[in-house]
Amino acid sequence: MRYVLAIATLVLAGVLLVFGIGQRTFLAGPAEIRYEAATVDGAPYAVLPAEVLDAAPGQPNVVVESAGAFVAMGSQSDVDAWVEPFDHEVIGADTQNRELTSTAVAATAEADGESAEEPATGIDPRGSDLWLDEWSANAGSTGDQEASTPGGEASLLRVPMDLEPGQAALIAVDGTEPLPDSIAVSWVQDRSTPWAGPLLAGGGLLAVVGGILYLLAVDHNRRGLGPRRGRRGPLQGIRNSFGKRKQMSALDGVDAAGVRPPEGRESGRSSGSDAAVVPDSSEQKPKKRTKRGKQAQRIALPAVGLLLAFGVTACSPSYWPDLGGAQPEESAEPEGSEPNAAPVPVSGQQIDRIIQRLSETTGGADDALDADALAGRFTGDALAQRAANYQIREELPTYEVVPPRITDEGLDYDLVQSTEGWPRTMFITVASASGADAAAAEDAGEATEEAEAAETDAGTEQASSPSLALLMTQQSPQENYAVSRVIALRGGITMPDAAPVEEGTALLSADQQGLVLAPAEVGDAFATVLQEGPESAAAENFDIAEDDALTTRGGEAWRAQSQRDADDDDRTVQYSVSVAQGEESPVSLSTGTGGALVATTVIENRIEDADGGRWQPKAEGAVTALTGIEGNVDRLERQVAHQMLFFVPSAESGDKIQILGVTTELVGASE
Repeated sequence: MRYVLAIATLVLAGVLLVFGIGQRTFLAGPAEIRYEAATVDGAPYAVLPAEVLDAAPGQPNVVVESAGAFVAMGSQSDVDAWVEPFDHEVIGADTQNRELTSTAVAATAEADGESAEEPATGIDPRGSDLWLDEWSANAGSTGDQEASTPGGEASLLRVPMDLEPGQAALIAVDGTEPLPDSIAVSWVQDRSTPWAGPLLAGGGLLAVVGGILYLLAVDHNRRGLGPRRGRRGPLQGIRNSFGKRKQMSALDGVDAAGVRPPEGRESGRSSGSDAAVVPDSSEQKPKKRTKRGKQAQRIALPAVGLLLAFGVTACSPSYWPDLGGAQPEESAEPEGSEPNAAPVPVSGQQIDRIIQRLSETTGGADDALDADALAGRFTGDALAQRAANYQIREELPTYEVVPPRITDEGLDYDLVQSTEGWPRTMFITVASASGADAAAAEDAGEATEEAEAAETDAGTEQASSPSLALLMTQQSPQENYAVSRVIALRGGITMPDAAPVEEGTALLSADQQGLVLAPAEVGDAFATVLQEGPESAAAENFDIAEDDALTTRGGEAWRAQSQRDADDDDRTVQYSVSVAQGEESPVSLSTGTGGALVATTVIENRIEDADGGRWQPKAEGAVTALTGIEGNVDRLERQVAHQMLFFVPSAESGDKIQILGVTTELVGASE
């Protein structure tokens, strides 16, 4: 019975070991599942919806074999809107035939003035602000994930991709070339075998137990054979079998001490007698015991070896089940909150990437004084002011007004319009770096009259690297976000409370009611304050400090001071000023907590008129660099633009409008 129990244990150990090894070998599934796609000739883009990646289990990888292959991921609505003006394909999955399908979709919208019957010329999708992440062959990823080109092949792009519901991937080359012939999705299978470790460890343990049971069975049999000769302790029978080896040596002619037996007793014979002597049975049994002992060793030692081997190989975490029981955390929505009517189209990761690209573009343009380099990233008043500054500084290196450099350091005060359509607007804040050239400032000497006229509180703040507020708009899916206004925030202000960026905000209409002033009226009201002075009726709507540099040095304050200086010098010249809101429409975003941010531009026209007298205004310096007008003229008019940011509280709050920031620049002049 003891042998039966030992053998049964060893058999069970063998079964467990076979299944444990089998999980890592013949019972393991394929390393990956691969679906190939047959693409339609001529289409430059392919859209891969998120549900396609759920066609098979495992980690999905998008595999594109082509030089210059490109893959991007974004929301399904953004990807569809981007490819809408172009012929493209939509990829699906045929799980029955284990392959990808493709459906050709014709251009359905107009783009760049081309009709749907004549599809728009394809454009390169690289660098679009719509993408959450993008990959190019030999270029890697712009985000956290990594693309690979196995074997260093530049023509093979393999992208591990996890798409959330409502997302999609875009596949292309450069927008002009047809799609690659080889597009596939490969699902890497989970090679972890959580029960291999327990099976191998259990099998090894049972092998040892079976070996011990077998040894005990053999020992039990040994105890029943022959005299014990006074031995004590465990495994007595087995130890007896090893002790009998010495007796067997004596039977062969040498005793335990190495002394041969006396003559006449050799080979079991009596001296002086030819009669054969039958050996005693007790002298033959030790040989059988020794043989069985060797068999026990041959069985037990491999069992111990197997246990050590499998104990080492089963140490990998993939061999064992995860007993932690960790569950993914679910994001709980605040009680009573309702989902937004429209999604927030830009994530924090996208904002960081947009700021980085903007900083690189602007930095290069600032260094080269090249307004053309700002194309695609600047527009409207922001482009006009920076272009004017570049032109002046290129002709007049000593010009003191230098725009602060836009850095890629976000300040975490952002408002993003919640919308699925276009245009899309967002308000972001970034840190700046001083744009002033110290060497040029030392050589400048006394500032020109034009520089003094352009200097305001905002100009002073610019020199000290203020925080910047950027108003950005994306006009269409195929365009990137462009800066329409750059506003230097005033030192010491406190930005109004605003909803988190992930909640989004609303773009308010120009005639929005419920505020101290409608957004369209804010710029005009402040223009009246500048033109008439702080004592005007319009000033009652604004919280203006007595030492506010903009109102004490610009507008009516500038006119009055200039006229007094002229009269003191007996110069027969008349000074006047006209201020109005610029042609660019104001933009207003709800803060989500009451009130709105309103960004607008106020244009101040400063006029010098000889008025028939002998003294004439003189065009020089920045005016000459900007317009080419030079020398004495009868009438000189300068246009100074103030890009401004206001916080307009709700009417019921009883608060006044706050001036949060301003950027001032000389943008034009005329006779």
